[in-house]
Amino acid sequence: MKKLVVLMLVLVLGLTCVLSSGCGEKLVGFDIEMAEAVGEILDIKIEFTEINWDLKVDLINGNQIDVVWNGFTYTKDRDDGYYDEENQKQIGGLDFTEFYMENRQVAVVKKSDVANYTSNASFAGKRGVAEATSAGETVIIEVLGSTPAAAAAQLDIFTAVQAGTYDYGVLDATMASEYIVSENGGYHDSLAVVELEGVEKEYYAVAVKEDSNAKAVLNYAIAKLYESGKAQEIAKKYACEGVLYNGFADIDTANFTLPTDGEWARIKNKGTMVIGYTIFAPMAYMA
Repeated sequence: MKKLVVLMLVLVLGLTCVLSSGCGEKLVGFDIEMAEAVGEILDIKIEFTEINWDLKVDLINGNQIDVVWNGFTYTKDRDDGYYDEENQKQIGGLDFTEFYMENRQVAVVKKSDVANYTSNASFAGKRGVAEATSAGETVIIEVLGSTPAAAAAQLDIFTAVQAGTYDYGVLDATMASEYIVSENGGYHDSLAVVELEGVEKEYYAVAVKEDSNAKAVLNYAIAKLYESGKAQEIAKKYACEGVLYNGFADIDTANFTLPTDGEWARIKNKGTMVIGYTIFAPMAYMA
């Protein structure tokens, strides 16, 4: 009798543990549960590993990771590529899935100082901080006209502003909502959120290597989560209903076939898909 051998891909999720108290027992969050649900659709085992988020583009282009998925803001520069003046090198483009969440950048300041911030001009001469290479860094440079200090991760911004190391930080509204706006947030009593003028909406997407057909695979799987209502269920669990964005409505899931060549074949043949992650609530954090 012939034995039926079922091959299962291993999807490795890369994460950066940035909690000052160290990593806990359980990684949770909207992106985490979405990834786990995608794993079920694709019959993929989920594992977790660490990456340096600041090196995500180099890692993906060097095949050290295959996917970047963690509240990753789509920009034209990230899509098309750009020249990094600071490091004097060309940063290659990435391919992105359809959008799955809306976001915007906000400033965080000490609650005792919030009355001093009435407009963008209020930030002139103040010390700002943002996660390196993030959308927040771009807003400080292009909207506030300042040069920010670089934080290793968005979570570090809260502690730095609370301690007075910097006067303000700029980061994702989704994260500020969890840690500051929420009455249960760890910085609810010490920090406040300030809306910035001239800041456009952003959209989160999952990124893969340029011209990778793994993009189509992820589009298919995430579209299935919206069709079944699973994405909406996960969003409700993490209070993300108001920012959920279904860019997958036009994906033809009924007639989709997993590719057997290209980047997806490379990933399948090596048996693992490495996904670059950082930790920040409500997308990914330790329970």
